[in-house]
Amino acid sequence: MIESEHYEALQEYNDFQRLIYTKEYLTKEQYDFCVGYDKDVKNHLSYGGYSEEMSYINFNVYSEHDHEKS
Repeated sequence: MIESEHYEALQEYNDFQRLIYTKEYLTKEQYDFCVGYDKDVKNHLSYGGYSEEMSYINFNVYSEHDHEKS
C-alpha cells in the first residue's frame, strides 16, 4: 500500500513539474490542479481568457519576446 501511495505522489509531482515548467498555457483543469498542489504558483499564472483549451498564461515559461519574434 505504501508503494502505491508513493508512486501516486511521485506521479502527481511529475505532472505538476511538467505543467509548471513546460506549458505556456494551462486549461482551467490544469490550473486547478497546479494551484491545488501548490497555492504559491498562483502568482505565476494569469487568466488569459483565450479559450477553454488555453485559459491561463504560465509566466514561468511564457516569453513576450518570443511571441513578438513570430
